[in-house]
Amino acid sequence: MSNSITRTRVNFSGKMALIAAVIVAFAISTQAKANELTPSEQAAVQQHFEILDQHQQASEAQIIDDIQANLDQQMEQAETQFMETTCAEHDRQYDSETQVCYE
Repeated sequence: MSNSITRTRVNFSGKMALIAAVIVAFAISTQAKANELTPSEQAAVQQHFEILDQHQQASEAQIIDDIQANLDQQMEQAETQFMETTCAEHDRQYDSETQVCYE
């Protein structure tokens, strides 16, 4: 019984290997037959790459700006909390507008 299970797995994996080999050979042969781009097509591709690069830079700049704004807000909240705690430890009140402790 166990021999038939092993035999089935070997036959199945052999078929899969043959199919995979045919697919890889087909992919390689189709790439070898690819036509070269004309100068106008190359220019169009280059223009699209430049547009993609501009969009990528703009997207990265926006992400950096968002992260910086979030960090600034978190820092301000942490500073306020620190000052309120420090002032309270010394029996003083914290004024967030002037950023000082007073009695």
